[in-house]
Amino acid sequence: MRKRRQYWMAMAVTAVVAAGVLAGCGDKEDKGGKVETQTEESAKSQKEESVASGSAAGESAETKEVQEGKDDSQGEEQKADVESGSQDGQQAEAQDEGAGDAVEKNDVFGEFQTKTLDGEDVDQELFGKSDLTMVNIWGTFCGPCIREMPDLGELSREYADKGFQMVGIISDVSKPGDETALEIVESTEADYTHLVIPKDANMQYRILKNAQVVPTTIFLDKDGNQIGDTYPGAKSKKQWTAIIDEMLGKVSNE
Repeated sequence: MRKRRQYWMAMAVTAVVAAGVLAGCGDKEDKGGKVETQTEESAKSQKEESVASGSAAGESAETKEVQEGKDDSQGEEQKADVESGSQDGQQAEAQDEGAGDAVEKNDVFGEFQTKTLDGEDVDQELFGKSDLTMVNIWGTFCGPCIREMPDLGELSREYADKGFQMVGIISDVSKPGDETALEIVESTEADYTHLVIPKDANMQYRILKNAQVVPTTIFLDKDGNQIGDTYPGAKSKKQWTAIIDEMLGKVSNE
């Protein structure tokens, strides 16, 4: 009886131990399952994060490429603007140089049209007839002007074959055929070309701006550019001879 009791007690203990072992194994498998599930979820999450990160990186790279493309485009546009500005600057410079050449040519009187005291039409081409032109600006009211005109007439004839011409400009006469001017020219034998100044403000300014007093004398080359100084006041024939020889030397060396 005792042995049977011990036998059943041993069987009960064995059942309890077996149940505990089974329960422990079940917990381990459940925990393992949970770990595996968590690991799969973690891997999935990391994969999604990686995909998202890759997508973001791709978008960033694409944005960077677009931005770089814009920067390159802007750079090309700026370069084109600079080149265009340079070309504009060169064109402007060329225009300025051309304007400068225009000013240098006929820099005293520029282009003009007027008449001689005898009524003939004349313009700036008058100066091209000789290497050197002596322009004497005088007035019919001016005593010193009239007193030096006989010497100027002689000089005009003496230097006629040396590439020289004399031109008078009458400051106070605007129309051809003025009787007073004609009488002065005839009496002084100043038989060179004399120009009248038309009543044109621009023309008067161009011619008379060089004469603060009368007489005033200047020398021009065949292009109408002034050679040497401006000479206010009357001079003797000897003084003018020395000046004319000097001016002829200058134009022959150009």
